[in-house]
Amino acid sequence: MSDPTAVADDVAAGAARYDDRLLRKYDRLIPANTRWVWGCHHDEILRRYQAALGPRHLEIGVGSGHCPDRAAFPVPRPELTLLDLNENTLRFSAHRLARYAPRTVLANALDPLADAGIEENSADSVGLNLVLHCVPGDLPAKRGVLDNAAYALRPGGRAVGCTVLGQGVPHRPQARYKLRRLNQDGIFHNQQDSLTDLAGLLSEIFADFTLEVRGCMALFSGTAK
Repeated sequence: MSDPTAVADDVAAGAARYDDRLLRKYDRLIPANTRWVWGCHHDEILRRYQAALGPRHLEIGVGSGHCPDRAAFPVPRPELTLLDLNENTLRFSAHRLARYAPRTVLANALDPLADAGIEENSADSVGLNLVLHCVPGDLPAKRGVLDNAAYALRPGGRAVGCTVLGQGVPHRPQARYKLRRLNQDGIFHNQQDSLTDLAGLLSEIFADFTLEVRGCMALFSGTAK
């Protein structure tokens, strides 16, 4: 069993890497990596994200705010909540998305959302893009992130996300090299993340789900029970 203190330290260390210098380059780096390293065109991620968006949206793991900034919400004034463990990413994204007056929540995506003031059934949609591969442990150990998404969603609401998998998907040579380096550096924690484990979690947590593989990325969504 993982040491909770060690996991919390790993999560905090990973989040701390996202300083303003990296965030300013994020919008160029992520689409390039998803397409040329992981084998998935970033437009596919955005298209699925767009299709799931509701008027009350929770973004878990905000990065630079790229996805909600590029998306078209179904209402002029969505209720947007940004949740992250890094004050830099929250500040950067909140400034970028200021037109929506987002609420920011400083919290660990593994911890119960109720402790962070997020109410049950309070969201129509939850975004989880590029989050799971950064969380320490194997996929069963990361279940709390998906449980939190299901907790926040109203019945019938949709969670949407993507992650880079370490097992059960094809890896280009450049992907194998990059995965090894990112895991060694503690940026990724996904060498044991498998397609089978992800499908199992989605089937247990959500009423129904979709799961597609593009390169070594899994693109998924789930409907809340």
